[in-house]
Amino acid sequence: MAFIKARPWTSMTIVLAMLVIGINAYLVFKNDSNITRSYFINEFQKAYIGTNTERVNKETIVAPAETFTITADATSLSAVNVKRGQEVMMNDLLATYQTDEVDEEIKKLESERTAYETELSDLQDALDQIEDEYGDGSNPKSSINTDQINDKLSVTLKLELAQQNSASTAVALLNRHIAETNRQIALIEAQITQIQSRQGIVSPIDGIVSAIKEEAGTVTFEIYSNEKAMYAYLSEMEWQKVQEGQTVDFKVKHVKDALSGVVLEKQMIATDDHTFWANELAKTAALPQPTNYEVTLQQDAPLEDIPFSTTGKASIIVNEAFDSYKVDKSWLATTKKGNKKLYIINQEGKIQLIDINVQFNTAKSAIFMDYVEEGTPMLSNEKRNIAAYTFRTLPVEKIQWSHFKDLTWKQYVKYIVF
Repeated sequence: MAFIKARPWTSMTIVLAMLVIGINAYLVFKNDSNITRSYFINEFQKAYIGTNTERVNKETIVAPAETFTITADATSLSAVNVKRGQEVMMNDLLATYQTDEVDEEIKKLESERTAYETELSDLQDALDQIEDEYGDGSNPKSSINTDQINDKLSVTLKLELAQQNSASTAVALLNRHIAETNRQIALIEAQITQIQSRQGIVSPIDGIVSAIKEEAGTVTFEIYSNEKAMYAYLSEMEWQKVQEGQTVDFKVKHVKDALSGVVLEKQMIATDDHTFWANELAKTAALPQPTNYEVTLQQDAPLEDIPFSTTGKASIIVNEAFDSYKVDKSWLATTKKGNKKLYIINQEGKIQLIDINVQFNTAKSAIFMDYVEEGTPMLSNEKRNIAAYTFRTLPVEKIQWSHFKDLTWKQYVKYIVF
């Protein structure tokens, strides 16, 4: 009090100065302050151009690319020739019919084929004899001497040969008969194959017998193709994003190298309790609930020596932007019209609010392709004064209480006032 009485003007000056400093500090640092000031930036992201993708990541299961089902009347079968898990080739017999008549017809055709094969041998012998006798290219003065030709030839053919004055004409005649005999043999073999297929159930593909079921008087054979695919299961939202032909990256158990492929097919109908591969995958992975849809993924390289039901992971690229940037999507400001804006620090070190066009969002980031100079600092969505300068600690670190203690009161006053 004595100091104030002794120096009233000095005391008043100090009080006024402190009041001015306090009011100025309040106006500068209050949240809705319109006074341009420098900002301390302790969190930012730098803009780097590159290829950005949105992915749907799913658990997968190895399954056959195709499944075939063949059904037959159980009472018409005499035997089932395969068992579950057996590898079969196309046209292998799965089961045999009870048909004695078929056996008789096959025997008849086989006898006919043998006769044609004998005739073919005789024709070839006759052709060799003529070529040996007249191989020098000279023609006989009289007709071909059929007594010297294979006596097993038919009478009709012998008469035709006897009427020929040219060895070349006789050779052409024999070649025509040989071709006709070959056609007859091929026709009979086709008939035998057709009857043999009717003799029983045959496999339509190379594959694995996955099931043999007998019920209600029928026998059903299920066969997995040797070619494998991978199945995944999508939620309704994921189904909207995933399209056939999109690129997929795979990782499969027991396969060291990463695989790539495409989305081959997606189902319109949701899975149910009878969807076999969904139930298999559900043993080890949680499927989308309450509804999910099956999607077939086809890898570029074949999966060899990998059993069915092996699990893996797939990453489906549903969006891709080249020469693009990404930023934390919570850092974007949204206008009343729904446009997106982003705070950045320009080359002068000042805060700037720019418009950006978001191409798509990932789980955490927004992807945009508007031009931004590489390395530009991007700031979080907090209301800031445009054109205000910014500063940050070097090296970059979050502000600590120790930073305040390192500054003198003169530095604080200088910053507040100026």
